[in-house]
Amino acid sequence: MKSKLKINSISIKLALLFSGLFIALLFILGFILYGAFTNLFIDYVKHDLLIRGKNHANVLARQFNQGTIEHVVKMESDVTTHVLITDIDQNILASSVPPSQDMKEALIPAGNKLFNGFIEVDWEKSDYIISVSAIGKNEGFVYMFYPSKILRDIVQVVDTIMLVSGIGIVLIAFGLIGVLSRTLTRPLITMKEATNKMALGKYKQKIPISGDDEVAQLGHSIQLLGEQLQEFEDSRNDFLASVSHELRTPLTYIKGYSDILNKDIVKTREEQQEYLQIINKEASRISLLVNDLLDMSKLQAGQFVLNKQQANVNLIIKKVFTTLKPAAAEKGIILSLDLAEDSPEIEIDVLRMEQAIFNLVENSIKYTNEGHITLRSHVNNEFLIIEVQDTGIGISPEDLPKIWSRFYRVDKSRTRSTGGSGLGLYVVKLIVEAHNGVVRANSTENSGSEFTIYLKI
Repeated sequence: MKSKLKINSISIKLALLFSGLFIALLFILGFILYGAFTNLFIDYVKHDLLIRGKNHANVLARQFNQGTIEHVVKMESDVTTHVLITDIDQNILASSVPPSQDMKEALIPAGNKLFNGFIEVDWEKSDYIISVSAIGKNEGFVYMFYPSKILRDIVQVVDTIMLVSGIGIVLIAFGLIGVLSRTLTRPLITMKEATNKMALGKYKQKIPISGDDEVAQLGHSIQLLGEQLQEFEDSRNDFLASVSHELRTPLTYIKGYSDILNKDIVKTREEQQEYLQIINKEASRISLLVNDLLDMSKLQAGQFVLNKQQANVNLIIKKVFTTLKPAAAEKGIILSLDLAEDSPEIEIDVLRMEQAIFNLVENSIKYTNEGHITLRSHVNNEFLIIEVQDTGIGISPEDLPKIWSRFYRVDKSRTRSTGGSGLGLYVVKLIVEAHNGVVRANSTENSGSEFTIYLKI
C-alpha cells in the first residue's frame, strides 16, 4: 500500500514526466550532435585527403621525375595517410608504404580516362578512404589512402564519451528534477495537510507559502476559507446558544404560568389576566424566532418568492410605526415619522418589505436606551429612500461590515438581555436585494446608527 502511495504521489509523477521529457530531448540532441560531428569530421578528412592528393599531382605535373616522386613519397612517410604513385598504365612507381593487396585492387584499370575524385568513401566497411588525382594530362596518377580504422576508433571514442556524459547528465538531471519536483509539490502537500485538518474541524490553518504565483494564491484562498469557516462555526455556535436561550426562557415562563393556571391557584381575575398576557407575550417571542428560522431556511433553499404589487411605502412605514410605538414608549424612546408627501407607488412585496422595515426599527429599539428613533421616506432622483435613524449605542467600525451576516451579534454580552436570533439584518439585506435594492448602514459608537434602504422607482 505504501509503494502504491509513493507511485501515485504528485512529486513522483512530476519527476517521471520531466525525466522522460529530458531523456527524450537528450537523445534527440545527442543523435543530432553525433551525426553532425561524424559528418563534419569525415568531410574534413575527405577534403584534406583530396587536396593533398591534388597538391602532390600538381608538383609531379611540373617535374615528373624520380627525384620529385621520392620527395612526394617522403612527405607522406611519417603521417597517417599513404600515397601511391602510378604511371598512366597503372604501374606502381612509388609508395609511402609497401602496397597491400587492397591498395593494388583499388587502382583504376589501365586505359581508363583521367579521373579526379574518390574511389572509396565507405569508412565503416572498407579499409581505406581512397582519392585519386591525375598527374598532368597523360602522365599518371596519385592515390591517397586514409586508414578507415583510425576513423572507426575516433568515432568509437566519441561514442563512449557521449554515452558516459549522457549517463552523468541523466543522473544529475534526475537529482535536480527530484529536488525541483519536491520544491513544487511541498506547498501542495502543506495545503493537503491543512485541508485534512480543516475536515476534522480545525478550520483556522496557517499555510506558510510565499510568493504571488498560482500555488501561493491557492494557499491564501484555502487559508481565507478556513478563517471564514471558523468565523461561521463560531457564529453558528453563538446562534445555537442564543436560540437555546431564546426558546428556554419563554418556554419556562409559559410552562410555569400555565401550571399555575391549570392548578387553579390564582387568587384574582386581574392576576389571571396578567399571567395570560405573559404567556401570550412569550408565545409571541417564540413565534418571531421560529419565523426568522423559517425565513432563513427558505432563503437557503431558494424558496424565497416575492409576491409583488403596486403599493405606497408610506403606508407600510405607518403600519410598522403603529405596531412598534408601544415597545418604544415602554423604553422611554420617542418614535417619530418624517414621510415624503409625494412618495410614489412602486412594485414591491408588501409583507416582505414590512418585515424588512419592522426588523430595522425593532433592532433600533433593542439597542437604543434613550433618545429617539425617526422613520423617514423621501425621493431622490430615481430612488425611493427609507431611513431608520436612532440615538442608540452605535456600532464599531470593525463590526459594521459584518452586521449583515447571518447569526452575527455585535455585542454578545447584550444577547441575553436584548434577545433576537441574529438573523434580523441578514433577512433585511436579502429582502431588499430581492427587490433589486440596496441597504446600507452608517454608525458612530455611543452616538447612534442610521440604516438606509434604496429602492428603484
